Amino acid sequence: MTRQQWAMLVVAGVLAWVAYLVLGPFLPAIAWAAILALVSWPLYQKVYEILDKRSIYAALAMTLLVSLSVILPVVLIAASLASDAVELYRTVQADGSMSLAALKESYAALGRTVARVPVVGGQLQNWLREVDLVQVQQWLRSGAGRILTWLAGFGQAISGALVTLGLTIFTLFFLYLSGLDLVRQTREALEKLGGEPLVSLLDPLGATVRAVVLGLVLTGAAQGLLAGLGLWVAGIEIALILGVLAALLSILQIPTPVVWFPCVIWLAANGQTWQAVALFLWGALVVGTIDNFLKPLFISQGTGIPILLVFFGVLGGLLAFGTIGIVVGPVSLALLLVLWRRWTAPPETVPNAAGQTPLPTIKEKQT
Repeated sequence: MTRQQWAMLVVAGVLAWVAYLVLGPFLPAIAWAAILALVSWPLYQKVYEILDKRSIYAALAMTLLVSLSVILPVVLIAASLASDAVELYRTVQADGSMSLAALKESYAALGRTVARVPVVGGQLQNWLREVDLVQVQQWLRSGAGRILTWLAGFGQAISGALVTLGLTIFTLFFLYLSGLDLVRQTREALEKLGGEPLVSLLDPLGATVRAVVLGLVLTGAAQGLLAGLGLWVAGIEIALILGVLAALLSILQIPTPVVWFPCVIWLAANGQTWQAVALFLWGALVVGTIDNFLKPLFISQGTGIPILLVFFGVLGGLLAFGTIGIVVGPVSLALLLVLWRRWTAPPETVPNAAGQTPLPTIKEKQT
């Protein structure tokens, strides 16, 4: 390399580092906007055609549609849960369903239940008899206050998330507006950097991102449906709202016991022992484990990536990059798999200068 080329490389590196420092706080919003744009791009193209190829109107329409589909459910669920939490606090403080008499009845029913457990049932029943119910009642009441305090802190976290969501929606509008130019520029840059092998990664990239997001949504919907069904059977009045909340938390990779386990405690405290036990078993054995099977299955079916790679990609991406890693992990492994298949493909499958006999894409199975 010449001295001038080295100088350009150094200047570009410094500028890239400064750009990273400037854009760093906004990278999660930018990344989520890019993911949403990739996932919804086929729909955007249809809207673009319907609106006579007026890009600004199509971008506005799609941004509004995404905003309503994401923000509206979150606001409605948050408002409903806040109202129910306040009502719960008032009930507990008024010596209602968690009164001392109710606790005695619940503990008596629980004692009769655990007594039937083989081997350790008698010991568990004796341990329950030694519990001071007055202290339990005080703990439950103070616990209600702590729950409200936790909800307040959770509300602050939600406020920060809403700011990120607003920046994501704002960025998404401009990605729709300039998406075609960005794709063209990206293709040209990859062509100059690595030629056709790098350019060929763009199509698998889009397909993999769509498959990963679709797999997460379908898995979340399944977990929400199962959680809501279990809560409804157990007699929880707001089972529908909690089921939707469980689905949203599942998509965000937040454990669903956050939703159903407090209901188990509530049922047990109200003397509904069998309902509490059944809901716990349903949540732990079905709702809490089904995502380990459905998520890799859905993503693998949509991309052709081996299920084992999908499993490690989701978990490893989550540990390495946080929430955004649930997409980054599988996508990076998928693109690496594309390059691996290209490198190990027989010579006769390598495309010629005219682009004929292309390599198998990531959706195609190896023979």
